[in-house]
Amino acid sequence: MRLFGPLSFRNVFAAGLLLTAAAPRFLAQTCTTQARLTPALRDTIVSAGLSLATAVQAGDAARVRSSTVAEYASDFSGSEFLIHSTATRVGGEALAVTSVYALDASSVKPGTPGNVEFSCPLAGLPSETDFSVPGLPPGSYAFVTVEATGGARPWLLSFLLRDTAGKWQMAGFYPHPRTAVSHDGLWYWNAARAANTAKHPWASWLEYSEADALLRPANFVTSSNLDKLRTEQHSAAPPELSSGVSAETPLVLTGPAGEFHFTSLTADPSDDGSRLNIILHLRVDSIGEPKSATPRNLAAATAFVDAHPEVRSAFTGVWVYAEAAGAPPFATEYRMSDLH
Repeated sequence: MRLFGPLSFRNVFAAGLLLTAAAPRFLAQTCTTQARLTPALRDTIVSAGLSLATAVQAGDAARVRSSTVAEYASDFSGSEFLIHSTATRVGGEALAVTSVYALDASSVKPGTPGNVEFSCPLAGLPSETDFSVPGLPPGSYAFVTVEATGGARPWLLSFLLRDTAGKWQMAGFYPHPRTAVSHDGLWYWNAARAANTAKHPWASWLEYSEADALLRPANFVTSSNLDKLRTEQHSAAPPELSSGVSAETPLVLTGPAGEFHFTSLTADPSDDGSRLNIILHLRVDSIGEPKSATPRNLAAATAFVDAHPEVRSAFTGVWVYAEAAGAPPFATEYRMSDLH
C-alpha cells in the first residue's frame, strides 16, 4: 500500500481548457485541416508547435511562458510543474509534428458560455476530427500535436495555440503517454473487444477506457474512430454502467465492511508506465483520520475486486480516492495481492 495519489497527466494540465459535458453547444465554427492550409500558414503553425515542444523537452519553462497567452502566463505555476514533469519523460527523444488544425472562432461573441464546436472533415476520407472547447474567447486558434518518440515510451504533446497580433502563442498544453505497460491504444481496444467476447464486461469497460485515454489527443477532441470506440464501450457495458458512473449515478457495492458508493471508475498507468491500475473514486461523508480512512479504502477496493474478480488478471493494482465535500481526497494504493 502507498499513500498519496500518483502523478496523472490525464488529470493535471496547465494553461488548458476543460470540456464541460453539460455545457450548451454552439454552431460549428470553421476548421481547416493541414491538407487544406496554405503552405505558409501550415509552416508557421508547425514551427510554433515544434518550438514549444522543444522548449518543453528542455524543461525551459521561461521560454514556454514567454510564448503563452497573457491570461495564462500570469499564473504559470501549474504549467511550470507540468513542463518540468514532462521534460523528464521526453528528454532526448525525436520530435515530429503529426497533425495541424486551424480553428477560426472569430465569430464567437465575447463572454459566450458553453462549448465552441469545430467539425474537421479529413480530406479524401469518410471521417472527421471534432473539437468542443468550453469558454473559448473569439479569435483564431490552431491545434497541433507533436510526437516524442525514440525512447522507451512514446509521448504525445498537444498544444492549443492562439494568434495574438500575428504570433502563435500557447493557450493550452496537453501531454500524455502513448502506451501503458508497453501497449498502445489500439492494443487496449482489441483487448477490450476480446474481454467482452470472453464475457468479462468489467475488464472490457476499463480497457476501453484506457484505449480512449491513450488515443485521444486532448479531452475536448474526438474523432470518428473515437466515437466508434465509445459506442462499442457503451454497447459492451455491464448493466450497472449503462448510464455511466458519476456523483449523481454512483456504482453502489456492498461488502462485509458496509456499502460503498463509487463515483468514477477508470484505468490509469503508473507514472513510469510499467503498471496499469484501476482508479476508484469513493464518495464518503467525511474523510476521517488515516487510521480509519485507510482500512475503509482497503475495504472498498476489496469489495470491488471481489465483486468483479475478472479484473485481477488484467490489472496490477487499485487506487482508491476517498472524497468528501470541502476536504482534499485521501488516496491509497493496493496491489492485487493486498485484496483478499
